[in-house]
Amino acid sequence: MQNIILIGFMASGKDSVGQAFARRSGLTFLSTDRIIELAENRSIDAIFRENGEACFRSLEKKVLQSISKMKNIVLATGGGIVKDKSNRKRLARIGTVVHLQINTETVRKRTAGDNTRPLLKRPEDIEKLIRERSGMYDFADYTIDANTGSPEELAEVILRRIKFPEQKRESMIFQSIPVHTSLNSYNVQVGNGILERLPEWVINLPKRIAIISNPPVGGLYLDRLAQILGKTGVDIFPVIIPDGERYKTLKWVSKIYDTLLENHFDRGDLLIGLGGGVITDITGFVAATLKRGCRLLNIPTTLLAQVDAGVGGKTGVNHASGKNMIGSFYQPEMVLADIDLLQTLPDREFRNGLAEVIKTALIRDAELVDFLTREKDAVLHRDCAVLQHIVGRCIEIKRDIVERDEKEISGIRSLLNFGHTIGHIIEAAGHYRRFKHGEAIAIGMVLESRIGSHITGLSKDISRQISDLTDNYHLPVSIPENLSTEELKKNLAQDKKIRDGKIKFPVLTNIGESKIEELPWERFASYMDQI
Repeated sequence: MQNIILIGFMASGKDSVGQAFARRSGLTFLSTDRIIELAENRSIDAIFRENGEACFRSLEKKVLQSISKMKNIVLATGGGIVKDKSNRKRLARIGTVVHLQINTETVRKRTAGDNTRPLLKRPEDIEKLIRERSGMYDFADYTIDANTGSPEELAEVILRRIKFPEQKRESMIFQSIPVHTSLNSYNVQVGNGILERLPEWVINLPKRIAIISNPPVGGLYLDRLAQILGKTGVDIFPVIIPDGERYKTLKWVSKIYDTLLENHFDRGDLLIGLGGGVITDITGFVAATLKRGCRLLNIPTTLLAQVDAGVGGKTGVNHASGKNMIGSFYQPEMVLADIDLLQTLPDREFRNGLAEVIKTALIRDAELVDFLTREKDAVLHRDCAVLQHIVGRCIEIKRDIVERDEKEISGIRSLLNFGHTIGHIIEAAGHYRRFKHGEAIAIGMVLESRIGSHITGLSKDISRQISDLTDNYHLPVSIPENLSTEELKKNLAQDKKIRDGKIKFPVLTNIGESKIEELPWERFASYMDQI
């Protein structure tokens, strides 16, 4: 599939046509204006009124940059986004651009009595703006007459003009994976298009539900989720935090507390983490600590979160001294892993999650390794049935490990850290900006498998197989030349897993088999010189 970009003058129907097109095409609807409103926690009109058009255009440009790698979306843009030449170039790169063209009279009719249009305060403003933007929509791949016709009819016209395959979302058979821990027992629901079924799976719907998310994910799914839950009569409170690992802090935890307490949340109310690992981590921490524990439900929206961060009960926030230094174990009452939510992920973010999939297969499931090798093309093309299988299997593997060692006491849960010993020091060397978590772990898996050959006698053929599998999924397999081994060993010395000069780490004994080894950390470091 591809991205569809809708441009046009104000009141041309970009949002309504975009939503209709999304229903017909199977794409996910997204609006640049909506992302800005979520990020700023105020209306577009308020931004213009309080800060002026220049501020809004700057926000608009940043939003466009932040979502430019998303896949399988129909994007409704603001009417003036085309004023910036770099925006026009970026829109043309993102996808197929469709101009919804309307005339002056149509603008007048549709905006009559509408006081929310910040640039239309007087009737003569219409002609002025149309003159200013003359020719700015001409870069579109297609131009559609949008003066007449319902949103559904115009969506049909676009589908025919660009020969876009109609593909409505269809729910597949879902998988319910039970998890039993000392803290809680719950189900992880895995399937495609299952978000709409959420209310029937929530036991004893509360009075209040807070949906914690970030602007990009909120722009994609928040309104849809709020509508689904709103039909049950509960009060919905969106809580938006900025996107990024650097916002997983006590400062933002406190801001979330403020919102929840101002709205009288109590222990019987429900927090939903809608997003990737940052969101599920911080939502879990808030749920664990607000009034000594309230209800928690995770809806992970990245592959990494679906197979790892969203399941298992680890919650936490970062501290100046390191990542996840403050946290607790706190299990949700349910996790909903909707495969459909993975379709919008940028390719790099999708591959980021595949590293954790490969890791999980390598430590526990040789058959899954074979499946990943055999079905590489289907995985990379995000075939829903294939993704449902690998997500479900990874969750089962993690469930089995977590049930045996929920709080990392016996050490079995440390098997999930395969690739992470070296991976974490690579992340640190890149100042947590150069490499995504999965990319660092991919390098770590390849190098730790080679270290394993010194310890367990793992064959070089198996190490090569691991490297080839990782490389075939377009993940890095070696340390970049400008990162020195000495620098990495220096970071290793600070590893929080080192106890009494020794470090415990998982090693592979075969494909799908692993165990925990303990070595003096200097010996581990010496092996790094040999790989």
